[in-house]
Amino acid sequence: MDTRKSLCKSPVIIADREAWAEKDLKHTKTIEVEIGFGSGEYLLRRAAEYPERLFIGIEKKAGMITEVSKRVTCLKLNNIRLLESCAKDAFTDLFPANSISRAYSLFPDPWPKRKHLQYRLFSSEYLRLLNNRLIFGSEALIVTDSEDYCNWMLKQLPDTGFEVENSIIPPQFDTRFERKWLEQNFNTFFRILLKKVRHIET
Repeated sequence: MDTRKSLCKSPVIIADREAWAEKDLKHTKTIEVEIGFGSGEYLLRRAAEYPERLFIGIEKKAGMITEVSKRVTCLKLNNIRLLESCAKDAFTDLFPANSISRAYSLFPDPWPKRKHLQYRLFSSEYLRLLNNRLIFGSEALIVTDSEDYCNWMLKQLPDTGFEVENSIIPPQFDTRFERKWLEQNFNTFFRILLKKVRHIET
């Protein structure tokens, strides 16, 4: 039996464009998007805390989609949908302008090697796209363990329509990656909070 194919029939997983088209975002008041939800701990907690909101998790790794979908079903959370995609493609092709109430990305891959910088998310181009998809006045939260990545992102932010607040924070999200860093005695992380104050056309 093809387990992956079977799971894609789950209403939790948005398996293709047809399934996405059936989800009418225009009539959903509040949409939160997690970019790269990993093991799903934060996404699941948010969805349980705010049952009136729709939560869409974006993740490239099929195995994570499978595991988190099982947990969503076990917890009987009806307000989560999981989308297998890279973040740039998802925001470009699927979300209309001014449709997202909140976005967050916890511990995205920093791609630390210079030759891999092109793979980093939150480039100036991507931030402008993110701005376009967010509702005016809404926020995007990014948390990283990499000071270099944090500084790189801050340099990408001019002319992206965001008001920026950055700070150093203690552990507070209880995700797999956060626990991993705590085991290695990393006790502080870098937080970037973006508030949309100007709309950017893309």
